[in-house]
Amino acid sequence: MKDYFHIAMLGQTGVGKSTLINYMVGEQVREVGTGLPVTKKGFHTIEVNIEGMHINLTDAWGIEQGKLEEWEKTVKKFHKKQPIQLAIYCIDASSTRVQATDLKIIHDLKEQQIPVITVLTKANTIAQADITKMAQLLPTHVIAVNSKREQYFDGTIAQAFGRERVIEQIRQHYTIPTTKKKRRFGGMRFGKNK
Repeated sequence: MKDYFHIAMLGQTGVGKSTLINYMVGEQVREVGTGLPVTKKGFHTIEVNIEGMHINLTDAWGIEQGKLEEWEKTVKKFHKKQPIQLAIYCIDASSTRVQATDLKIIHDLKEQQIPVITVLTKANTIAQADITKMAQLLPTHVIAVNSKREQYFDGTIAQAFGRERVIEQIRQHYTIPTTKKKRRFGGMRFGKNK
């Protein structure tokens, strides 16, 4: 049985969490769409191997307006059951704004001793100066990403970018927890000391 590093993909609804997962994995493993939220309420975990790293990658339902408290309680409960070793918090860069909700969630995750990196999704839609301004507001490592190649009506093409930088950050945090528990009986230990 393999041990996996656990990453949670978090953020508001519609920011591109599922698209980022597909981009990181290199194939469509999560449904994506426009309009209504695609990721159903709850946490959807898949086991993936990204460049030799065994990862449990959890796509969390997006934070919806008026449901922040419910979302936070659910995340805390999930974290107790399945400790999050790295949170990738996604913000839609096309809005050119970092909302108070985003800052609160990042702060709360860090308070729980969960390492956080922030990914500015859809970063191809804004100027570098706007990305820099957004990054200055965030208390985490920030990576600008465009998760999919797109062709616009005028024929211009936006290439996907940022995957390598996200994977580099994952690698910096990557550790495999020991899941083999030592059993005790009469002062003697059974099991491996690994």
